Amino acid sequence: MLCLLERLRLFLELGDDIRSLKLLAEGCSKQLKAWIQSLQDSDLKGERHVNQRTKRGDQAAREREEFIKELSRIRQRSVADGN
Repeated sequence: MLCLLERLRLFLELGDDIRSLKLLAEGCSKQLKAWIQSLQDSDLKGERHVNQRTKRGDQAAREREEFIKELSRIRQRSVADGN
């Protein structure tokens, strides 16, 4: 749309403003493309694939990770204390 406006005689006096808007739009487009690509590269399947079962599984996995980290911290303290 901005490319069209840039070429119309009616908008010739706004050429600098239109070019500025085009640069902003291109920047936004690149950011959106990068965001979309990061989502496509992730393990996230999308909201329609998430149900109570998958939510519980994800929560259990997070709790397991936290438990393992806590065990590791306890072991490190035990080794540091000389036990």
